Amino acid sequence: MHIKRMLAALLCLMMLVGCALAESTEQQPADFSERFADKFLAEGENTIIGQELYQSQNLYIQITSFRQDNSDVYVADIYLRSMDCLQRGFAGGKWKKTQAKVRVIAQDNYAVMAMTGDNSQNFTAGWVVANGNILRKTKNSKRDLCLIYRTGEMVTLKAAQIDHKKITDEMDQLWQSFLFGPVLLDENGKAMTKFNTNVGPANPRSVIGYYEPGHYCLVQVDGRRTESRLEKGKINVGMTMKQTSALMEQLGCAAAYNLDGGQSSVLWYNGENLSNPYNGGRNVMDAVLILDGAVN
Repeated sequence: MHIKRMLAALLCLMMLVGCALAESTEQQPADFSERFADKFLAEGENTIIGQELYQSQNLYIQITSFRQDNSDVYVADIYLRSMDCLQRGFAGGKWKKTQAKVRVIAQDNYAVMAMTGDNSQNFTAGWVVANGNILRKTKNSKRDLCLIYRTGEMVTLKAAQIDHKKITDEMDQLWQSFLFGPVLLDENGKAMTKFNTNVGPANPRSVIGYYEPGHYCLVQVDGRRTESRLEKGKINVGMTMKQTSALMEQLGCAAAYNLDGGQSSVLWYNGENLSNPYNGGRNVMDAVLILDGAVN
């Protein structure tokens, strides 16, 4: 009996060790408080909320706007203290549940900033990861893919380059995935001229750009002949995919990925739309959110 009890205790210990190792393989969202310490406010300092600058203990967002290619362009340069600050939000609080305006999704999640997401619920296949949660694990060999890891690294993959087995093996390391596309910059951060898409003509655009882990940008371009909010009397024609790609190289991004555009394209900040979406924008199912801290 004594030997049986020892064996049972040993087995229990091995199971506990195994569970601990299994839990440790899932990386926690990365923290960049030391890397970008000069960007964030110190504890006790009051958050700065302005038209062009948002600065707190968790976020640094610098907003610029300008005219390019006969279109209003809005660029939010974003530094995160933690990957918890970059989230996906869904209408009704659940993927595939319902649709809502970007501002509604933003306000429901107490976001500081929000931009149109990837519309992945309308694709019948493809990887969907949101806030570290795996929502769909099927392949999609036709669409370019964007992956953001818990480390903060953002990787863009052309459809022909996707290694589905590798993605399966790395699922516990993924923080977000996007399925709209296309990829906008090559592996050297240079503009491209050929894209895996049929939405190349001039349109409103929504783009997520990447500089380094914890440093990103959200870029929105107005179009479809909406009135310019930057120059009186001007209209917005939107950008072609080539023009959008050139813009992202101009901004110095290492990688960039096109999200849902057209009437869906909206950039929202601190209670209002910065952009002038076509027909006021449409209801969408998801949005990219920038939060001042983690979701409760």
